[in-house]
Amino acid sequence: MRKQHSAAWRCVTGLTAWMTLVGCGEAPQAPQASETAPLEAAAQSLADGPDFVVTSVTGPTSVLPGQPIPLTVRVCNQGTQPGSPLVELYLSSDKVITPHDPPGPVVDAPVGGLFVNLGPGECQTHQLQGWPGAVPEGAWYLGAAVDPGKEITESNEANNLRLGSRIGVGNKPDLVVSSVTGPSTLPLNQPFTATVSVCNQGTQVGGSVVELYLSQDTVITPPVPPNPPTDLPVGLLPFPPLEPGQCQTQQVQTWGAAPTEGTWYLGAAVDPLNGTPELIEDNNTRASSRIGVGNRPELVVTVVTGPTTSLPGRDITVTATVCNQGTQPGGAPVEWYLSQDAVITPNGPTAPSPDLFVGGTGVPMLNPGQCQSVTFNTYVGSLEGQYYVGAVVDPANGVQEFFEDNNTRAGNRIAFGSRPDFVVTSVSGTSGVQPNGPLSAAVRVCNQGTAPGATQVEVFLSQDATIALPVPPGGPGQDVLVGMAPVDPLEPGQCRTVTISGSTGPASEGTWYLGAIVDARQWETELFEDNNTRAGNRVAIGYRADFTVTAVTGPVSVVPGQPFNVTATVCNQGTQAEHGDVEVYLSQDNVITPRSPSGPGPDVAIGFAPIGMMAPGQCQTVTIPAFAFAPGGDGAYFLGAYADPMGRTTELFEDNNARAGARVGVGYRPDFTVTSVTGPTSTRPFQAFNATVTVCNQGTQPDYAGGVELYLSQDTVITPTGPSTPSPDINVGYASLGTLAPGMCQTLTIPVTSGISEGVWYLAAVVDPRNLVTEFLDDNNTRVGNRIGIGDRPDFVVTSVTGPASTQSGQPFNASARVCNQGTMSGSTDVALYLSEDSVITPSSPSGPGPDFLAGSMPTGNLEPGQCLTLTVNASSGGNLRGSLYLGAIADPYGWIGNELIEDNNTRVGSRITVN
Repeated sequence: MRKQHSAAWRCVTGLTAWMTLVGCGEAPQAPQASETAPLEAAAQSLADGPDFVVTSVTGPTSVLPGQPIPLTVRVCNQGTQPGSPLVELYLSSDKVITPHDPPGPVVDAPVGGLFVNLGPGECQTHQLQGWPGAVPEGAWYLGAAVDPGKEITESNEANNLRLGSRIGVGNKPDLVVSSVTGPSTLPLNQPFTATVSVCNQGTQVGGSVVELYLSQDTVITPPVPPNPPTDLPVGLLPFPPLEPGQCQTQQVQTWGAAPTEGTWYLGAAVDPLNGTPELIEDNNTRASSRIGVGNRPELVVTVVTGPTTSLPGRDITVTATVCNQGTQPGGAPVEWYLSQDAVITPNGPTAPSPDLFVGGTGVPMLNPGQCQSVTFNTYVGSLEGQYYVGAVVDPANGVQEFFEDNNTRAGNRIAFGSRPDFVVTSVSGTSGVQPNGPLSAAVRVCNQGTAPGATQVEVFLSQDATIALPVPPGGPGQDVLVGMAPVDPLEPGQCRTVTISGSTGPASEGTWYLGAIVDARQWETELFEDNNTRAGNRVAIGYRADFTVTAVTGPVSVVPGQPFNVTATVCNQGTQAEHGDVEVYLSQDNVITPRSPSGPGPDVAIGFAPIGMMAPGQCQTVTIPAFAFAPGGDGAYFLGAYADPMGRTTELFEDNNARAGARVGVGYRPDFTVTSVTGPTSTRPFQAFNATVTVCNQGTQPDYAGGVELYLSQDTVITPTGPSTPSPDINVGYASLGTLAPGMCQTLTIPVTSGISEGVWYLAAVVDPRNLVTEFLDDNNTRVGNRIGIGDRPDFVVTSVTGPASTQSGQPFNASARVCNQGTMSGSTDVALYLSEDSVITPSSPSGPGPDFLAGSMPTGNLEPGQCLTLTVNASSGGNLRGSLYLGAIADPYGWIGNELIEDNNTRVGSRITVN
């Protein structure tokens, strides 16, 4: 048999300098089968041995020659016995990782290694500094091998290698297209706008041009001689020099269009002619998703939902959102199915569906870009078990579309049965704790099942985001139990927050995830048994500070060279007092990267301020003088702040020091924005009304703002009418604007006279809807205002609800609720008061009581449109309620569908009442 970790082998692995640091002594030996044991015993020993695998190995995208490489490797023991193997990391010129096998030649370059101590089933993630040594400049594959010399007998010797990503070594840029997007459909011979993001993941500054193509496959081939021009060039734009790590996103209007109808892929290539020497030359292209070109509708189901659980024999309500992503109007039927998997198969002309058909309905004609939600109430019989709810639009393919393979969508699972179903909806606790220190967690547990039940919740510390019950308890690498607490009986739909106090116990110093498991021992039979865990925030254990920026604010626009002030709030959420500093940056994206001791980063530092000594939990707000500079020319930049930018303080967390704030316009441009749009809460069909719109210029230059358009939309996504494409929303008004100086606002009253059908509509306004003015920001020109209910119905809302600060359990008390009819017709209703453990008030339904306690109710009598009434309700807290509860009120609590203009605005939460 082989010896464990032979010293002679370990000192000639090619890691001489590194191995000198860790020594060449014997490592602990794993249990071995006796050489004299019978074959059966040897086979059993082999099956019961350790089994080491590298599950991931990652590093940077590029590194300077001779510089250390930060590497991360995750190693697991899939076997049944512990072991202490060596892990080596390599740079390879190809995808085949070849560990060094003395006395043979060194094929791949070793760059680092470490020993790991793994129990059965244990995984460990380690970070280390690798050294590329004298490897030539170029592109290298990162790889890892566990037990590379096969010093430990494993149950599987063929799974010890792992290939990682490529690393560019050298002094060059490396330009890549990180994303390219365009429309999902396009009329024939119609130019379009594409958005391209380019990043420099190399080690030196570099820039080039980006060319756009339309291709009939996902392989984008620039026309580099002698390659033939297989793809169609449709656009070109230059990208300025990018610092290492810097990204930039630009929009380009294409000059070409697809010559024929059909399916095309939009693609982009940076440095298409290879004019810029790069670390890696074969990663410059990227293809987007498909584009349908022509004149057709394109119907897709974007969302499908149903209840999470249901009692057998009850009706269920399912909802699907159908959108037309095509270029022509279209409509089709929608069918709903229940499936035992996430693949929804509609009934065919000759073959029935393997899924359960539960109903269907029609979708009205949808304009391009328009969406419609359709709801269906259905009876599914005495069904029990778990099913996916799914929807299919145009199930018989009766509508000719661009794509016929995207008409189905699976939604959530529905469990049918009479059982509870416990879930943890949130878990949170202190982010920094001293070793063996106290730890308290707040866990919110809900019963989303159909029957009441009591349970228990347990809190753990885990080294990853997968929270698991230790089996058997106390094993290495397992999650650490912090504490547990019972959860009193919960009615269906009811939630309760439980506070659990404990200690970090045996958890070592480092970073852990706080998590919780409800019904961890599975003492309660539930509708779902696989939804009981949740990971919360990270917890760092140790004696260190931890700086984080909680807020950063500045002006909305500045002129280059102009001084201005930035306000940043820095907090120490660690366990030790410390002082530090904070630096502010302008960045072209929302990832703030500080400068390093070796030089500047991709973002521009514009100000700096010291932070005084802060105790754990303390915050400081500082005003930082800054100086405006536009690194990429006039435009919008993210204002960001970074605490301890030079890394002088060793912290509990090193990856939470940055925060990006709002964007700042830097340069000489206007920036128009709609700050408010208001209209009536209701109106009768075809009745004129006025809307009020306020437009401001928050830029640095005056300009003529053009006009503002008013829309009514069935959702909050507002799409103005384009040069050649209609809007899915309804344009109901327009007004001209004058020239607005910087900081100036203009308020307009716009009459709306167009006849609009009944329904609930969002009122919205868009300034400069055709983007005729060059602004700092073009994506802040739209604002969605209030909803308008159009029709001949009342609309009841609760505007306030108040009660006493405290009451005795089971005793009566008086509460007040103010109810208004903001509809267009008179009507009467009831108002019900509820006591709830959370701020979500859920009324009882015809099928049974809800999770909240009905404290009292009272009729309103007849209310005219615009009339309000304050009711005093004699309520009671019941005999089983205790604690701090929310008082809420619901108008029209029985929810007769169709009797109001707006059905989802009947609830109001008031103050809390302490029930003793």
